[in-house]
Amino acid sequence: MSKRAIQAVLALSVVLMTAGIILKVTGDGGADTAGTVAVSLASVGSIVAAIGSSFRAARGNDGPDR
Repeated sequence: MSKRAIQAVLALSVVLMTAGIILKVTGDGGADTAGTVAVSLASVGSIVAAIGSSFRAARGNDGPDR
């Protein structure tokens, strides 16, 4: 994964996690379920970004040396 893609996935994960926590705390019924789904998606996004970052580090492809 490119550095920009990893940053985008992490940023989206932060937004989803924040929205999910707010929905879980303030919501009832359907909003609570939506909050749980948002937190789950954020967790998956964080895992994907971490895997992409470790593959990038393992390849040693941090961009051109200047």
